[in-house]
Amino acid sequence: MTRDGRASIILIGPMAAGKSWLGRGLAQSHGYAFVDSDEYIVAHHGEIAQIFVDHGEAHFRDLEASSIEEILREDLGERSVVSLGGGAPMSERVRRLLQGHTVVFVRVDADTVRPRIMRDASRPMLQPDPMRRWQEIFDERVGTYEELADIVVDASGPRDVPELVEEIHHAVQDKKHQAESESHEVG
Repeated sequence: MTRDGRASIILIGPMAAGKSWLGRGLAQSHGYAFVDSDEYIVAHHGEIAQIFVDHGEAHFRDLEASSIEEILREDLGERSVVSLGGGAPMSERVRRLLQGHTVVFVRVDADTVRPRIMRDASRPMLQPDPMRRWQEIFDERVGTYEELADIVVDASGPRDVPELVEEIHHAVQDKKHQAESESHEVG
């Protein structure tokens, strides 16, 4: 949570789901700060593909969890939108860090991500057969994404960022109102 107790909005989902674009759009349209955990890692530790080559996936996952912890601790002192890498929520440490924040699962199908993946060969987890590997990884992770999600938004097909931003914004507001109603009923 931010220093004033407000939760950040955390975007999770598979590689190439559009979490970064969506996060930037959501943050910009609503005056929130935006942090992409992969960009944070690159800025502080170097290229992700090179970290995988030099140190392996286990080292990267530790570095990723530490970076997310720093992001959420600093949280820029204000309401933030944070986009996580596709594998980040698989870590128990990261799952604990997400508690108290609004988690949005950006669901997307293989047909939607295919053009994105095929034009970006820099994703070390997807080699040597990017689409087959993407589907395998998605199938392994989807249950965790669904379990963690407070909100699920389907970004499959020809949906544009403004439309998805509004859908997320309304869902977050609905969750907030629901939580306020429940707290008044208890009190």
